[in-house]
Amino acid sequence: MSATAWGLLCPLLFVAGLVALARTVGSLLRLLDRARVARVPARSGERLSVPAGRYDLCIEGRTFSPDFLGVRYALRETGGGEPIAVHRKYLSRTKVSGLGSTRISTGWFELARDSELSLSVEGMSPQAQQRAWIVVQRPVGAGIALRVVLLVLAGSATIGGAVGSVHAWLLS
Repeated sequence: MSATAWGLLCPLLFVAGLVALARTVGSLLRLLDRARVARVPARSGERLSVPAGRYDLCIEGRTFSPDFLGVRYALRETGGGEPIAVHRKYLSRTKVSGLGSTRISTGWFELARDSELSLSVEGMSPQAQQRAWIVVQRPVGAGIALRVVLLVLAGSATIGGAVGSVHAWLLS
């Protein structure tokens, strides 16, 4: 291919990569926002209304904070109902980090019917309770994995388009 063709294709690839990056980031943020069912402060006695289904139980707090070290938490149906079995996640944990906060899925549970749940938290300092949250969300692991692949591809297209554009410009 001639330098002129590269000079046209590479800037188009760069722009397409930027557009794909912006759309994928937006899609990721929408996925995370739609997945959240309930979010309450990490204090005992908080109530969560959760419809029937399978959910991830997440902790959310400051990035690199030790707020959740040694903390025990549990869910039970309100009114002295049954405790909810929260199964630990080992292999498929998701972690979403921003500049100031991180959300980590720690377990999953399933509800056979719509329920109002009560949260019990032990071992957390009052300061940590002010800045930490418990989040119930729909499972998003596969959606996040797909968007990470798309981000890598869009980023590669953006970088390749930029490098190719500079190279084509230097050749002309």
